[in-house]
Amino acid sequence: MSNNGETEAWVEYLKQKLECLGGKEKSKEPPATIHRVPHIIRRGNDDAYEPEIVSIGPYHRRNERVQAMETHKWQYLHSFSSRSGHLSLEEHFIPKALELKNRAQKCYSSDISFMEDKEFVEMLILDSCFILELFQKFHDRGKKVITETDPIFGHCTQWVVRCVARDLLLAENQLPFFVLQSFAKQGKLQPSVTDLAMNFFKSLYLAIDQTNSSLPPGEVAQKDFSCDDNESHLHHLLHLVHTHFVPPKPQNRAKSGSKKNHLIASNSLLPSFNKREETQFQAPLHPHAPLPTVPRAQRLQDSGITFKKGRGKNFLDIKFEEGVMEIPHLVVDHYTNTFLRNLIAFEQSYPCSGKCFTMYAAFMDFVVNTDKDVEILHQHGILDHGLGSEQDIALLFNEICKGLIVEPEDEDKYLLIVQDVIRYSNIPWNQWRAKLNRDYFGNPWAIISMTAAVVALSLTFVNSFFSIYRYYHPTP
Repeated sequence: MSNNGETEAWVEYLKQKLECLGGKEKSKEPPATIHRVPHIIRRGNDDAYEPEIVSIGPYHRRNERVQAMETHKWQYLHSFSSRSGHLSLEEHFIPKALELKNRAQKCYSSDISFMEDKEFVEMLILDSCFILELFQKFHDRGKKVITETDPIFGHCTQWVVRCVARDLLLAENQLPFFVLQSFAKQGKLQPSVTDLAMNFFKSLYLAIDQTNSSLPPGEVAQKDFSCDDNESHLHHLLHLVHTHFVPPKPQNRAKSGSKKNHLIASNSLLPSFNKREETQFQAPLHPHAPLPTVPRAQRLQDSGITFKKGRGKNFLDIKFEEGVMEIPHLVVDHYTNTFLRNLIAFEQSYPCSGKCFTMYAAFMDFVVNTDKDVEILHQHGILDHGLGSEQDIALLFNEICKGLIVEPEDEDKYLLIVQDVIRYSNIPWNQWRAKLNRDYFGNPWAIISMTAAVVALSLTFVNSFFSIYRYYHPTP
């Protein structure tokens, strides 16, 4: 009897736990959209995922580094309510935050029970109004006088603005987008949240729009990013910026007949981002077979492949055609590592977003292995940097994809590029021609020496020909 009683007790205990943690009602809830970055992705790079100056959302709200800005948020709340003219805490902000509270709490996958409802509502109000007022002030710069007491724009401290922009694009430092939209609608903001946000980020991040990195004061960025007018599908600001890079799905290569292959697929995956030995250039027989790595830049050059600076604005748009690899220009600065890592982390947590940044980082991890590879890409106008050395750039790309393991899909665009590169590299004539150009036509003196040798050989041949001719055809 005692055994039966003990068994029944365990059954009841497990049933209660199953109902609590994995019940049917729980499965009906929409999935969370704001996640902690897993340890396997962090890999000793915690600073790349944590805010330096401002916390948004609950995850880092109690971090000591962001407490100074928590005080300044109240100043921005006052500015935002004054801008609108008719908004008040008791009539507008608090009721709206209470209305959104339950839905917003479900957007966070990690436990936020440490934050009471009162504190969570306060956070929704402060963070939303801070972000919206920040975007509006940036949009109005040059039109309106900003007082010296403004904590961000008051002393023209560009580094503060860039730090804030960096923190707003951290995967763990997000607010649900519908919360921003709701408060923006209350404040009757013009332009829209998406326009204000992209104007802010495009002006401060060279990687987001390198050809238009300094918009005139008050000018709104054009809607050249891939985000339709229906913003309901956006999860947060990082998701919005991600959509800026997502290109339209390319046509099937077999149908179009084009030889151009673009590294811009949204739903394609790589098998592994770990370095492998570059021992042979053999294309996989099946799309799901393990992929070989792309040889690094120096070896690609030795194989006859030419690098060229791509003309597109989207630095993810890598192309390869007839021995020419086009890689758009990228400026690598102190924020590039954080920028790429958090967009990759977002893609890992939200597979429906595609793998554009993961693919790009993995490709650059393959191509850039040493400082010599960085130098080659720099010589062709592909990479510019403000970091310490070429070796630092190589290390950035070599470390950024550690811990990520994925698999290719059928007609994966990355797979097609790899196959074309390998196919081209395996043609002996391409290697011989590259060696000839490198060894004999690499500098003027080599060309002069080669020309002199050809002339001397030609004269010797002509002289020998006439000597033999005169021998067999003597003059009478």
